Amino acid sequence: MLTHAGGAVRARLDSHSADDTSRALQLLLNDALSHADADEYLTSRGAADDLHALVRRGCELAFAANDLTARKVVHRALHDLYGLHVSRPRPGLGHNQYSLELLRARRTIEAAWMDWELRQTGVLGDDVAPETIGAAIKALWKGHAGHNHPVFDFMKNEASRPQIIKYFTTDYALNMRFYDLIVLSLVGIDEDVRMEVAHNFWDEMGQGNPARTHVRLYRDLLDYLKIEDTPGRFVDALGWEGLSGYNMLLYFAFNRREYFRSIGALAITELSDPDQYAKLLTGCRRVGIGTDQPSVLDYYSEHVEVDALHGDGWIDNVIVPVLRLYPGEARAVLEGAMMRLNSSKAYWDWQLAEMAAMTSAPKPRLTTVA
Repeated sequence: MLTHAGGAVRARLDSHSADDTSRALQLLLNDALSHADADEYLTSRGAADDLHALVRRGCELAFAANDLTARKVVHRALHDLYGLHVSRPRPGLGHNQYSLELLRARRTIEAAWMDWELRQTGVLGDDVAPETIGAAIKALWKGHAGHNHPVFDFMKNEASRPQIIKYFTTDYALNMRFYDLIVLSLVGIDEDVRMEVAHNFWDEMGQGNPARTHVRLYRDLLDYLKIEDTPGRFVDALGWEGLSGYNMLLYFAFNRREYFRSIGALAITELSDPDQYAKLLTGCRRVGIGTDQPSVLDYYSEHVEVDALHGDGWIDNVIVPVLRLYPGEARAVLEGAMMRLNSSKAYWDWQLAEMAAMTSAPKPRLTTVA
């Protein structure tokens, strides 16, 4: 018999309202995650079936009906479910990392989402040789609508200081998680590609200097701008686009079967960062960010310098050797690259719209001197 809470969920589910479905999914999942044992919480209330019905309905709305509110709710749910696997170890952690009901919900979301992502990739070749995969990835990158995205030209030439600062807060989640992504990409890989990934890891670690780790450099920038380091608030402010880009790289990293897509997606990340960040740095200096203390921009300036090498290094020293071992996986590598390109463009489109919606402070009126 359903408890009052379970009955309320069923009533909202039966209403077939998209808004009700999204709210009910959000509430029930948050309640389950807030308990030390989500499985016990759900089963004791007769709400496990309700959770999975809500997840399925939410995915239908998000990926078949193109309901963007539902898409944000579903991606936020996936973000929080992934958080179970990357949370800091501490006393009192519950059993939810391997909750059967939460893993089942996660897999339902991932399957529906990946079906949707694959439909967006278009026609990709599956007979690309290892020696030509680099050219194929770069052709996808340079031919994509997100290449040279206008958000970076806007920040370079026109954006106000508050608009650029907003970019830093929306960019927070993935920048702070990239260390973990590199670590996860080292697990189980072939010996002949470990060195390149290890170089990436060493750069993330500031090449052994604690003051130069990329996480520390990003926090230095936030401190300089007097932005409080509040991860929950930054995530709350993201649209589905930012959540999706974050989730994509974690999905690839957590699922071993997605390794080949993962290395394609990471190649795009390494290739695209230098030119974009160079424009961002120009915009920062134009509005006075870092002009009095240039080192606060080191997170981005270092990526301009280092990622210019990592892009080709990732292709030559990771992707090519992997495809020589598994030549039939070239299509998966290209799928990962295209999915990353698509998610990045959606995120940058959202960022540009968010910046445009900000109101600039009125300019002071000049007084006439008699």
